[in-house]
Amino acid sequence: MCLYGEGCGSGIQKGGGKYYEDKRFVLFDVRVGEWWLQRPDVEDIACKMGIPCVPVIGKGTLWELAAAVKDGIGSTWGPFMAEGIVARPSTELCARNGQRIITKLKHKDFAE
Repeated sequence: MCLYGEGCGSGIQKGGGKYYEDKRFVLFDVRVGEWWLQRPDVEDIACKMGIPCVPVIGKGTLWELAAAVKDGIGSTWGPFMAEGIVARPSTELCARNGQRIITKLKHKDFAE
């Protein structure tokens, strides 16, 4: 089993100290062998291991999600703006090489 997540906090991310007082690991995916687990199973593992799991904040088209990220989304982790979102299709999609198709949208990429 391999856990996929992100470390966040002071000394880990640029600006992390103003967002998080402590360092933490946030889980966003789990792979067992060649299989990526489904969201309910990822949440179950996070709960059993006592680690936070990246929240699902909504659903929509890629255009709707991009517009929301451009406008800025409040973080569920504190009183600050989220870096962005990871958009995943409701039905898992893979490229011809077998890699999953997932999109990361960051607020800073929409700077004018």
